[in-house]
Formats: sequence, C-alpha cells, structure tokens
Amino acid sequence: MARRNQFVVNAESVQGNAGAEITFRPLKIREWNEYRNTDQTDEDLLRAHVKGWSGIVDDDGHDLPNPQDEPEAIGELYLHEQRAIVRLLLQGPDGADAKN
Repeated sequence: MARRNQFVVNAESVQGNAGAEITFRPLKIREWNEYRNTDQTDEDLLRAHVKGWSGIVDDDGHDLPNPQDEPEAIGELYLHEQRAIVRLLLQGPDGADAKN
C-alpha cells in the first residue's frame, strides 16, 4: 500500500463556512520536531503543509487565493482561524474532520 502524501479535511470549523475544505501534506516526525525545537511559527508550518483550500474567505466573503499560488494568503487569516487550521493539520488524516 502506498503512503498517502496528502489528505483533505472538512474545514467548516475555521470560519463557519459549510463545505469548506483544506488539503494538507501530512507532517513527518522530523518536521514536527523541527517545529517544536526551532523558531518556526504556525504560519511557517501552514505555508509548508497547506496544499490548497476552498471556502476560506476574506472579510468581504471573497475566496482567499490558494496558498500554493499566493503564500501571502495565509497572512490574511485571523489568528483564531490560523490556530483552527493548525489543529486540523495536527489531527492528520485520521482526525475527526478528515474526509479521506
């Protein structure tokens, strides 16, 4: 069985938008240890692991660009939204919100 190098989660918990989804690249143990033991931020973690999203919007309700195309889109999130996305990433493909 091949390893899955990405997973999709229901991301309604981030902004309350029904149908919102985020695609992540899973964390490797080495990456988690680097995050915990260096000055890496949550934003750095998300830039490296968010492969795409849908249903994540700005203050005017417009879709935020895919962070793979425009990494600065992650900086447009509110802090509580960023924390919610990090939680979804850390839950991984077996988390309660995983779709695959």
